[in-house]
Amino acid sequence: TMKALEDFQVKKFLFQERAAQIIYPDCEANGKLMLKTEYLDAFPDFEIAMLQRGYTLCFVSHPTRWAPDSETKVMAEFVKFVAAELGMEPKVIAIGMSCGGLQAARLAELYPELVSVLYLDAPVLNILSLAGLGECDDPAVPIFWRELVATYGFSRSTIINFRGSPIDNMEPLIANNIPIIMLYGNADRVVIYEENGKVLEDYYRAHGGKLKVIEKSMCGHHPHSLTDPTPIVSFVESRQYMSITLFLAIQ
Repeated sequence: TMKALEDFQVKKFLFQERAAQIIYPDCEANGKLMLKTEYLDAFPDFEIAMLQRGYTLCFVSHPTRWAPDSETKVMAEFVKFVAAELGMEPKVIAIGMSCGGLQAARLAELYPELVSVLYLDAPVLNILSLAGLGECDDPAVPIFWRELVATYGFSRSTIINFRGSPIDNMEPLIANNIPIIMLYGNADRVVIYEENGKVLEDYYRAHGGKLKVIEKSMCGHHPHSLTDPTPIVSFVESRQYMSITLFLAIQ
């Protein structure tokens, strides 16, 4: 039978007044950390596969899912805290689904030293796209808008000048050689790929970044991940070892 996240040992605690968790592997820990940025329990196929390979998973909740710099800073501090607690290198495989992709990408852009690999799944990479300024006609747009106003203090006229989305700050990802695996459904009408992931894909291809894109035919915004997450696991593990080999070669 397939394991679920609740089958693993978990430590729950508060970090800077936010609910946090560390989920431990069911075998000997390999000293490597994963961070899931949002929606911890959603489509955890990849995380479970990695827990069974000795990776440790951590998660901290946020009062907003829209990744203002103040919350990205908390996330960075959390990564350092967990790594110190567990005696691990403060570097994570950052896993971001939907708005979690926004958070993971912002973490990698602002704190690239903390991210070894990015796994983005139908990621929000362009806040304007979800605020009703793009092709997204989802009934949730008014909810997104209210949340964005609460987080950033936007008005209709000021949001068009906002340049704090991941697609506005992609240079550090290339400069720090961060490998990315990105999944999307070609029938996604919530997070429109052309307005979000495609911008990052084009940038990485143009600048020789390490990128694998998996397009899911006839798939909408959900489900995230893959029923068999092997392709994601393979990409992430090969990139992990490559960065270590590179590090040793430089030494």
